[in-house]
Amino acid sequence: MTTNLVAYAKELSRIKPEDLPEKFLQLQHLLQRSTSITSVKHEIIALDILPILLLTLRQDFTLTNGWRLASTNLSQLASLCMCVEVDKTNTKIKAWSNKFYDKYLPQGIDSFILLTRHLQDRYTQEKKSHLRQDYITYMNTVMNNLIEVLNFHSNQYSLIKQVLVSSKFMELFLTDDVYICSLMINIFEDIVRKSRRLTGPSVFYELSNKLKQDYVNELAYKLTVFDNNDVGRGAVRALIAICETDSSIVSLLSAKFKGLPTVLQRWHGRGFGMDLQDLLAIIKRSSKGGPYSREDQRENYAASRIQALWRGHITRKQLTRANQAMKQFQTSFRKRKLREIQVKDRERERAEVQYQATREHYRRLRQFKLQQMQTIQLLPASEVEKYLEIQRLQSATKIQALFRGHLQRRNLNNGGHDRLIADRAARRIQRTFRHYRQRKLAQLDRRQQRLEYIKPTILTEAKREELIEQIEKWKSERAPRPMSDEEFHALHTRGQDSLNRYVTTNRAWRRIEQRQRLLLHMMNNDSEFLLSNYPKLKSVMEPNNTIDSSTNHIDKAASYLNHPSSAIRYRARQAHIEALKYARSPWYKAIQLANMDEDEDDEDEYLNRGGLDDFSRNDILNNPTRYEYEKRKFHQFSPNTTISSIERH
Repeated sequence: MTTNLVAYAKELSRIKPEDLPEKFLQLQHLLQRSTSITSVKHEIIALDILPILLLTLRQDFTLTNGWRLASTNLSQLASLCMCVEVDKTNTKIKAWSNKFYDKYLPQGIDSFILLTRHLQDRYTQEKKSHLRQDYITYMNTVMNNLIEVLNFHSNQYSLIKQVLVSSKFMELFLTDDVYICSLMINIFEDIVRKSRRLTGPSVFYELSNKLKQDYVNELAYKLTVFDNNDVGRGAVRALIAICETDSSIVSLLSAKFKGLPTVLQRWHGRGFGMDLQDLLAIIKRSSKGGPYSREDQRENYAASRIQALWRGHITRKQLTRANQAMKQFQTSFRKRKLREIQVKDRERERAEVQYQATREHYRRLRQFKLQQMQTIQLLPASEVEKYLEIQRLQSATKIQALFRGHLQRRNLNNGGHDRLIADRAARRIQRTFRHYRQRKLAQLDRRQQRLEYIKPTILTEAKREELIEQIEKWKSERAPRPMSDEEFHALHTRGQDSLNRYVTTNRAWRRIEQRQRLLLHMMNNDSEFLLSNYPKLKSVMEPNNTIDSSTNHIDKAASYLNHPSSAIRYRARQAHIEALKYARSPWYKAIQLANMDEDEDDEDEYLNRGGLDDFSRNDILNNPTRYEYEKRKFHQFSPNTTISSIERH
């Protein structure tokens, strides 16, 4: 897989949902720059980037330019990723090919329709005309992307059925706005025409009767109410497409909408008269039960028009081929003639050069012979033989030189050039190495000469004494200050006072803590005793018991209620106050107080913490404000203990 796509998928898993639309723009640039778009699409599907993109289309794009980004960029990117051929028999992509057809394509169709529905809501809420026109453009872009996906997967008829049975698509279709109505009617007509199968009934024929009647009712309503030419043309063509797809709709139109021909008469002269005539012919043919001559005329006209166009196309094609063949033949003939002329010119030039060279050669030969004869005539008879010998030697030398040159050129052509380059390279390498050795030897000589003049630096006695004197001076200046007896005694006294104060305060706090723990244990024991041993009201009020026994039970219950535990009395009083508060407040206030009691903490902070185990005792002792607060909290649980008694301890 591509490293960039893997890193991009990891970034998508960590990014926030609101930042996903901007992040997907990088994926669009990556697709535009890639050379193999099909392989990149397969990797996008395999890395589960496509479902994230389809889920992003379902967001609420309320940011600035968010709807433009979703409709133009994201929807186009999703359509581009979904328009890819996936071979289910390929073992490499078999893991996700079924998921692509069974899950991703239906999810993408729903995302396109839902995005268009959101754009329709924004269009309805918007008041400015230029912004409303922008939303119409966005809706057109999204629906065109949907049509592209359906065109690419034309053999997947389940996608077309999914669009037609979608409730969101029906909501888009049931609109009273002129622009949206015209757009949706054209999209509906295109989808209905794509629903035809080569064999078997169409997808629209397989829909439920109620759904088909809803579409037909809405188209008839638009023909009756609207007065826009685009809406009327689209509705008429959509009805024709439905009638051609499903023959039962024709009988429905003639039986249920008997006034439809009258309604169609008001659309004459709007620029789509042929379509109106076709629809009226279909309705009339179904009502009479026989063929309609207008339809036959239209078919005959269409057949002759097709034949004429085909003959014209064939003739133009033949003429174009003939012109191209003649042009090619003439071009080839001219090139051949030009080549023949050029060959003749070169042969004539070569013959002329050869003739001139032969003529020059014979001229020089005659001149040489003439000069030699003149020289021999001037020489004495005794030197003629010597002159001829010299001429023979010069001729032999020249012949040998020419032959050696010929041999050298032949050797160079047979590999001698490479040997020459190798020899030159070897000489250059040797020369460079010799220069390098000379430089190194020169550097070594200079270094040895420089070392001869460097003298070692030795620490002298005077320098050593000076350094020792500086060290002693530094020590004397930074010697510790001696402490007097009074200062030492004062420091010792402060330390003893701090230790005594800490021990005294810690002892008082331990007593406070022991007192609190005893009170907690006493309260727990008293509460357990009251809850487990308290007499039941049934045993006191039983009619079978005697008066004395019931009186004893009542006295025993009263003794339990008059328990001397102050902590239990305090908690009982608090519970009683809270019960009165709930009883006297209205029902809605009681619900509010109950919710508040669940969230707020208990007043008794010390009991909730479970003693002083959760925080440091030293922090409380060192903080006077916290210490006073803890003493006051302790005082409310022990009414017989006063602050002064705690401080005395």
